Amino acid sequence: NQHVVAPGRRFRLRFRGNEWRSARLVGTDVYSDLAVLRPVDRPGTAEPLPWSATEPEPPVGTEVLAIGSPFDLGRSASRGIVSGVDRLLPAPNNFSIPDAVQTDAALNPGNSGGPIVTATGEVAAVASSAGGENIGFGISAALSKRVIPRLIADGEFRHAYLGVGIVEVTP
Repeated sequence: NQHVVAPGRRFRLRFRGNEWRSARLVGTDVYSDLAVLRPVDRPGTAEPLPWSATEPEPPVGTEVLAIGSPFDLGRSASRGIVSGVDRLLPAPNNFSIPDAVQTDAALNPGNSGGPIVTATGEVAAVASSAGGENIGFGISAALSKRVIPRLIADGEFRHAYLGVGIVEVTP
């Protein structure tokens, strides 16, 4: 997530077998809270997880696992379901992130940036925030699939924006 890497200058990624590798920041997007890190030397055994084929989001009730390192407890998983779709999340820049996936899988500090995967191993969302009381949110696979390739290619994603303001009119 962008909110995780924003304050950083040096990055490391952990792979299977507790293998750590240095990484460089390729791009970030505050409007979708997504970021891309590229390992300097990716292990040969590392394979990307496939994105969910369900568009725009997996249906409510889909079983999911949230994988991450909550409270620095590495290699953790929590189980839940997709409990809502098409949610709006507040972005750090006072805009809203569309198409968010809501889950009741436990999300805590340290889960951000980790995958929320379906029972078939497809990424349904990128864990982003926890709302407390057994509710968490992820950036949908649909939005991630649009933004991440542009971050890889250009280091940024250009969002469409229309600036509209309200002005009081007198006779």
